[in-house]
Amino acid sequence: MFETIEKAVKQLQAAQNKLVETLDMAAIEALVIVFELMLGEDDDEWATLSATDQANILADIQAADFDGMTPELKRQVLQLLLVATMREDGLQANYQVTPDAIGMWVGFVVEQFVTAGEPVKVTDLTVGSGNLLATVAQVLGQQKNEMTASGVENDDTMLTIASGMAALLGLDWQLTLADAVADQPAVNQDVVIADLPVGYYPSAVPTDFTTQADDGLTYVHHLLIEQAIKALRPGGLAALIVPANLFESEQAANILKYLQGSDVFFQALLQFPEKLFTNEKAAKAILVLQRAGGDAVQATPVMLARTPELTNVAENKNFVSEITAWMTANALRHA
Repeated sequence: MFETIEKAVKQLQAAQNKLVETLDMAAIEALVIVFELMLGEDDDEWATLSATDQANILADIQAADFDGMTPELKRQVLQLLLVATMREDGLQANYQVTPDAIGMWVGFVVEQFVTAGEPVKVTDLTVGSGNLLATVAQVLGQQKNEMTASGVENDDTMLTIASGMAALLGLDWQLTLADAVADQPAVNQDVVIADLPVGYYPSAVPTDFTTQADDGLTYVHHLLIEQAIKALRPGGLAALIVPANLFESEQAANILKYLQGSDVFFQALLQFPEKLFTNEKAAKAILVLQRAGGDAVQATPVMLARTPELTNVAENKNFVSEITAWMTANALRHA
């Protein structure tokens, strides 16, 4: 399996690198063209290449044997391609791919919440490259959920990448180029996911946001947490990747006040091992929230925990059992 993935990644990177060199473009732009070629689509810049260059690039893509892979192998190949591309172009942290070490835990929480075999509406407020949404789609597909998926992204290049990923994985997503703070991206969703960007929202905040800072700029991830709840149906679940120090910043009082309001239940904060991150300030956690209404109840106790190291199989198995039991006891598990 690993040899198959490695071969495919190397062949597709070879095609990508040829495009970078011959067309003098960024790696992310070349990846868009590779995706288009894999999907049999036309591209204006591709048409300017010589027949020899085109033949060499197409040979690399053909040698990857992408179409013959399982959906899971395809997603892993695309994920590795994206990670390498982000590193090559030196893109900022908010454009980085959500790794499986985090995404699969989001998928697990969502899988437990959703009733197996039933239709489910899922939206990603910050879809980026689409890897997190693809991970959740893969998990729900294994328990035969028909997923109506949507995503929002304010960067047109990343939205193009996400669209290509969905098409290459045979997934039907409704993707929108929009500002998820300024525009209400979705309503009445069963599940909202997002790998939230960290930083200040650069524009004026709409007046109906409780999490808006009293003075100065507001953290964009605070605003998106509030927007996630607005996008849910009563009783719906949000599984959001947030900074591990969410409740330690100078604006922590604002988000805590919001989470104590009547519209939302703060159910869990699952922190990841610091070894997953390049530095302590980059550490992440999963914030699990539920919109009030439906069959939602406040979990008692709120789960505050740290996921085990990836390599510790026994501890991971125990942790899964603990979460499952906790979700069952608090009416959060429907699988």
